[in-house]
Amino acid sequence: MKLNYWLAGMLLGLACGAQAAEFELALSKDSAAIDILNDSAMLGSGGAELSFGGLYNDADDIEAHIGLLVRGVPAGEQPFSFGLGGRIYFANLDEADASVGALALGAGARYLIPGNIPMTVGADVYFAPGITTFSDGEDLLDLKIRFEADVLPSATAFIGYRNVVVNIEDGPSYDIDENVHLGIRILF
Repeated sequence: MKLNYWLAGMLLGLACGAQAAEFELALSKDSAAIDILNDSAMLGSGGAELSFGGLYNDADDIEAHIGLLVRGVPAGEQPFSFGLGGRIYFANLDEADASVGALALGAGARYLIPGNIPMTVGADVYFAPGITTFSDGEDLLDLKIRFEADVLPSATAFIGYRNVVVNIEDGPSYDIDENVHLGIRILF
């Protein structure tokens, strides 16, 4: 039943984000993650990435997030780009019998590997300390590392690792996701 709510929320996000520039799907042996990304040149000097997404795992945990990451390139022709931003997380952890809300700050870095096929190595990290984590959580960490290759002008394939961990109030840390995943991102 919870899966139905999660899927309904993702479809609602698709409907609300009809202007979205990219749709991303990442699958691992234990989880499925969906992200809708919308680049906006109106924010920041290099633009910003507005995102809405979520994750569902085989323990019936549901995580959803909404975020903004402002990206930029250092002065000169550099293959690096960096970003700073934040996300709001909501999670219903079935196995831990807990719910968590969090406001996290984040950073991202990308390195473009020059070549005939554009390839990128990147990492994003978001952290919410105890002061901005609510309900049953004490803090939240979301780490994502990946290698991407543009296989078509409007499609990117990637392999990566994601770890989303929450420290539960008066309990142990709980991994919502800690897996290697494969995925695609489609530009539309």
